[in-house]
Order: sequence, then C-alpha cells, then structure tokens
Amino acid sequence: MTRALQGHPAVRDETRRKVEAAARRLDYRPDHIARALVTRTSSTVGMLIPSSVDSFWGEVAAGIEEAASEANYSVLFANSHSQPERERRMIEVFLAQRVAGIIIAGAAGESASWFCGEEPDVPVVIVNWDAAFPARFVPIVRTGSPQRVLKAVRAATETDASFSQIVFDDLGGAQQVVRHLVSLGHERIAFVGAEPIRPSLLRVLGFRSALLEAGLPLGAIVSSPRSPEGGFQATQDLLTSPPDDLPTAIVAYDDATAIGVIRAVHAHGIDVPGAMSVIGFDDIEMAAFSEPPLTTIRQPRREMGRMAMASILSSIRGESAQRSSVLPGELVLRRSTGPPPGR
Repeated sequence: MTRALQGHPAVRDETRRKVEAAARRLDYRPDHIARALVTRTSSTVGMLIPSSVDSFWGEVAAGIEEAASEANYSVLFANSHSQPERERRMIEVFLAQRVAGIIIAGAAGESASWFCGEEPDVPVVIVNWDAAFPARFVPIVRTGSPQRVLKAVRAATETDASFSQIVFDDLGGAQQVVRHLVSLGHERIAFVGAEPIRPSLLRVLGFRSALLEAGLPLGAIVSSPRSPEGGFQATQDLLTSPPDDLPTAIVAYDDATAIGVIRAVHAHGIDVPGAMSVIGFDDIEMAAFSEPPLTTIRQPRREMGRMAMASILSSIRGESAQRSSVLPGELVLRRSTGPPPGR
C-alpha cells in the first residue's frame, strides 16, 4: 500500500488507482512522523526565514516550495525574527522533527551556535547570510582599507561546517548602481542605510570602490535602520547640509529604505529625479508603485530559493553540491533616477 501511494514505479497503474480509491474511501492519511522514526528519513525540509510578512523572503520561500513540491517534498516554515537565539531554538525543532535538510535564510547568528559546534547530520544551506558585526565596523568600512575590510567580512562568514551558501553579490550590485548614476553625470552621491551587517558592509564597500574607480570623492555614508522610517529620518538629517554639499543622488541600502528616502526628499520640496536621484536594492513589489517608481537592483529571490532546495536534494542523493554560489543582480530602470540638475 505504501509503495502504491508513493507512486513507486514497480506498482502497476491499475493497482495504484485501486489503492488510492480505497484510501480516499477510508480517509487514510500516511503518518509521516512515524515513517521518519522507523526509516530515519523524511520528505520534509525545514526553512527558517527572518519574517513571513516580508515580501523579499516570501519570494525566496515560494522558490523553495516550488522546487520541493516538484520533488514530492514538503516544507516546514518558521520565523527567526532575525534573533540568533530563536534561530538556534527553531533549528532544534527542525532536528527533532527529523527533517531531511535545513535552509537558513537571512541568518543573523553564528553557525557555531546552531548545532552546538557539531557537524549536523542533515544538509544545511544558507541563503543571504545577514551576519552581524560589531558597530565599530561601520566607521571602519567608511574609511578603512577596502581590501582589509572585505577580507574581514568574508572571514567572519566562512564556516568549517559543510554548509552550502547561496548569496547575492552585494558588492557587485553596489558597484553597478553607482556606475549607473555616474553614467548619468552624478558626481555627489550619498549612501543611506549603513549597518553593521554583512550585506550592508559589502554594499558600502562596493559604493566606495565604484566612486574610486570613477575618480569621484567619497560621498556621505549615513547609518539608519532598514525601513522606510529609518530611510526617512536619515535623509532628513542628511538634507540639513549646506546646499553646495547636498548629494545629487542617493543610494539606499534596500527598497524599503529608498521609499523613506524619497518621502524625505519630497518633504524638503526637492524633485525626484529632477533635482535628486534615488536608487534601491531588491526590487520588492512596492518598488514599482512608489512615486516615482523606483530604480533598483533586482535580486533573483525565487531562483535563490529553487537553488537552495536543489542543493538540499543533491546532498540527499549523495551528490556533491556547490559550496558557494554568488548570484548577480539585474539593474531595473524606472523613473527615480535621471541626470543631475544642469545636465
């Protein structure tokens, strides 16, 4: 019966149809937990995301679920709320449920704490590691040697455990947005949303290196929380600078921050993009509906999810999975960027 319900190729179609009909009449439901206890295998994968209401992680989750469904796997979701202790506890829950693999998205904690320093007995994939750093890293990334800072950031998120990582090219994406602004003629460019987390530090490094490449002075790098409110307040403070020191373009850490930036710019009576351009990251759903619609870097969120699930399945089959995949972004041109005044 079990083989018939699982679609085993050795079971004839006629037999399978009869078994399925009998199961429906009897309202039979397989006990997957009991099966996992007996066979020590499972057809469920655990996924930990920072927030289920965040459209960014919703797209990643959709990609995982699609790929899992195609392989006849189910997905057990949990929210970490970007809290390292909750990450650790939910991973313990996944292991207790005997999941076949674990996908940790937007991780805030250190890998050593997740499994008490031991090698997990299931495959683990990390998507976009948001590892936190000491606050002192923000001023260091503003003025320190880019090579040394980059080395420190990468070293802090390397792990000796056999985890696969699927991450966005944060450094390259920041270089891409600055090059776009430079191509439009901008020379005074600011960054809003610097935080002591891995993606923000890499984006600031990319921002710096692209300005250096263009022979332009380093613009203001302003710290703020990753939210419309954070972007709004940080930009309010930035716009108190003398008129000759104001940027003609602002790179925001992400789209949510950029939406707050645009609102603050408008509140000061400054036209976007006529007098000041704004660009974000991620291409969340609201980016196309801001006013004006937001130019941004699109992260391949659904593809990240599908790749994470593919990596889990490869490991389950005993195949070698790629240790690290860095995915490039795509520049999405909308109406929030244009030439600076006078060009």
